[in-house]
Amino acid sequence: MASVRILEGIGVGTRAVRAEVLRWSARKPLPAMAKSSLGPEVEVNTLSKAIANLENQYAAKIKAATDKDLREILEAQSAFASDPELADMAKDFCVQGWDAPSGLQLAMGEFKSLLEGAGGEFGERVADLDEIVYRLIQWMSGESEETILPTTGSFIIVADDLTPMDTIAFTDVVVGVVTKGGGPTSHTAIVCRSRGIPAIVACTGADELVNGQMVVVDPDASQAIINGELADIDVDWWAARTNQGGPLIQVMANVGSVADAAQVKSANGVGLLRTELFFLNNKVAPTRAEQQALYADVLAAGPDGEIIVRTLDAGSDKPIAFLGIGHEENPALGVRGQRVAAIAPKFYEDQLHAIKAAADSVKATGKKIEVSVMAPMIATVEEAQVFARDARAAGFTHVGIMIEIPAITRVIGQLKGVVDFMSIGTNDLSQYLFAADRVNSGVAALLNPWQPALLSILESIATDSAAAGIKVGVCGEAASDPLLAVVMAGLGINSVSASASSVAAVSELLSRVDNKAAKSAAKAARGATSARDAKSAAKQALLDG
Repeated sequence: MASVRILEGIGVGTRAVRAEVLRWSARKPLPAMAKSSLGPEVEVNTLSKAIANLENQYAAKIKAATDKDLREILEAQSAFASDPELADMAKDFCVQGWDAPSGLQLAMGEFKSLLEGAGGEFGERVADLDEIVYRLIQWMSGESEETILPTTGSFIIVADDLTPMDTIAFTDVVVGVVTKGGGPTSHTAIVCRSRGIPAIVACTGADELVNGQMVVVDPDASQAIINGELADIDVDWWAARTNQGGPLIQVMANVGSVADAAQVKSANGVGLLRTELFFLNNKVAPTRAEQQALYADVLAAGPDGEIIVRTLDAGSDKPIAFLGIGHEENPALGVRGQRVAAIAPKFYEDQLHAIKAAADSVKATGKKIEVSVMAPMIATVEEAQVFARDARAAGFTHVGIMIEIPAITRVIGQLKGVVDFMSIGTNDLSQYLFAADRVNSGVAALLNPWQPALLSILESIATDSAAAGIKVGVCGEAASDPLLAVVMAGLGINSVSASASSVAAVSELLSRVDNKAAKSAAKAARGATSARDAKSAAKQALLDG
């Protein structure tokens, strides 16, 4: 009998699967730098054709993408492929005598140096640049675009990492994913979670997996098990629990577009409506009327009930051209989120009024919605006071803030009477709490949302919020984990907002626990000394209860 070996990583999803390993083709190294033998005109023409071809590829892939998270990532990459500054820089290198692939690599190198120096979410943009340059040079060399998948069978795809263009090629034969790189908020994790593909990312030992091996992907245990058996995993461990008739706490949905809103029309409200996704490619600031029309379309397409709109969460780490933010050495700690209001006051004012006008116009049609606004990246009570004042001046009666910066967690009592609710962004809160870059796979383990220190701070936030009479929810990626959502309820969190594909699973498990069971799971998780032990302890507490 083949020996069983367990590989540890970070689980994405809840469903365990077993299938044969299929290693994704490793990318060939980029060609060596070379001077042109054909002349600048030919090289510039080659580069222009490659860019046009890639733009067409992205347009086709975006049109074909039924998954909203994948579509948004592809749209962001497409913007890079169409960036005229990038193309002009590459063409300049061709004029200087380099061939088209070399000119492109030199241009990309300069851009990457800036982005890598910036850190923060710019790290994700570096990965996007790598993808763009690879695809362009691949076309210039006449190579095949992507790995060809078998037409029958079931496979676990294993790779160093995967790009959005890789994952869009996945067919029904792909039942699971294991990657050496990535993290809980990486492209691979987001797309797999959204598409319902079980995955283990940041998997130590992924290099050991070879074609033809049988492997179990168990995201619930955050393990890839070589020669494992599904029979050894209690995949429906929660099924014996009695349905209580509805979720223990409110389960809402995260939304970033009209398509997202339509997908969650039956959800119990929207806990996070991201507005920055509308403007990532805008060179000029939209007018108040243009913003109102955008927001109205989303509100009309989405569910009834409570809708929480987050004001622009952007900055030099989420570059939006019309904001005019210059280069920062460390944008994750710079002008971003609510801090942008100080340098773009007109857009800030226009946005608040546009959201309110959109809400009023949609309500006038008979749709039963209650729209609130919240500000991202609030660090001090004074910042919260200013935002609350401005939001109420725009006509809002229900105003909140995001809890992402550890400093604000220490003064929650002083927010009584200032804000009506708070929403915890676990992605950024973890990044700042653990001093760990969200897009650096080398520190991905620190960003596991089951880390006991994060659970401790969530409990502290919930306790202080209750004392201040302020409702608090969670809208980060962590809220899409059903078991973790139960623990959050036990810690005192009032609501969670999950990705569209996770709302049903989160609601299902929260419907099978009462307050006593949730508190027991939370206590068990809080007493653990590692993320793995915290998750295991929470699960065992529910099994014992």
